[in-house]
Amino acid sequence: MKRIYFNKIMKGVAAAAVLFGAASCSDDLDYELFTKYTYLMNNGWQENIEMEINEDNTVDLPVYFGVNGTTGNSKDISLTLAVDEDTLADYNFDKNKYDEESYYLLLPEDCYAFDKTVYTIPAGSLNAGGVCKIDLNKLREHNIYAEYVLPIKIATSEGEPVGPSKYTKALYFLNLKNEYSGIYSGNGNMKQIGTSYTTQATGKQLYAISRKECYLYAGNVDRTTTGRSSFILNLHFNDDGTIKLTALNDAIELKEISGTYNFKFYENTSDTRKLIMMTTLYLKYEYKDITITDRDVRYSYEATLTKSEDVFKSDYPDASIEVED
Repeated sequence: MKRIYFNKIMKGVAAAAVLFGAASCSDDLDYELFTKYTYLMNNGWQENIEMEINEDNTVDLPVYFGVNGTTGNSKDISLTLAVDEDTLADYNFDKNKYDEESYYLLLPEDCYAFDKTVYTIPAGSLNAGGVCKIDLNKLREHNIYAEYVLPIKIATSEGEPVGPSKYTKALYFLNLKNEYSGIYSGNGNMKQIGTSYTTQATGKQLYAISRKECYLYAGNVDRTTTGRSSFILNLHFNDDGTIKLTALNDAIELKEISGTYNFKFYENTSDTRKLIMMTTLYLKYEYKDITITDRDVRYSYEATLTKSEDVFKSDYPDASIEVED
């Protein structure tokens, strides 16, 4: 009896193996292994999408969306996008709790527009995309120096349902870029005027706000410093290689002494399509530390700062290539 029972089991296993083999060897799956839904391809927190500033002082934020699954897409899928203020509010509180000065601001409604009201993932495709146009001239009417986020979600989806929340919402940090913005290395020498006290401010980050403008923070102030907005310096890059420095807050009594910049280009041995562009800034100015209220404290700041990046040769056809020693 045991032998008969064992033989029956083995016959059943063999039959199942034949069926499984037939299914697994099929060229086209005719059944869906997962729940199909639409989703944002760049979801969650997004801060590394560089938004190049256009000639008309706008930026184009690309938004990509898709449909998942194993059986492809046999129909047109229509979806709409919307701004999701609640997700930004939750993110701000989770990240900074009651430190509201560090909250990211919602991009004002009059500063952006989507290129369509309804987007389509066409039959036969698994993804598509749209563009959100952001107007920096409008943003200047609010506060161009603030840290903005545009929170986007898939609002509706016809053809396939909207996916789980974590795949259908994104927080796009405004990471604006121009020719001068970025992280610079180098040490700034700071001296307290009228004393022998000196210190250093290592490196600086320049934040783009137009084609020819960036801002940074004076001295050793950065985006982690409490009260940092009082120490914003605007840098306007002139075509003659000079930089015009102005302070957002007159109370720091900025005294502009010198500001210049230059570009140098070097061969890129790892990619013949590109060059290495070295940007050098020289800045010298004085300012008042208004965080000290019981006495008049002023600093002088002087620095040579550099930034290196790869650029396409086609973008700089007249570049003069430096010969390295």
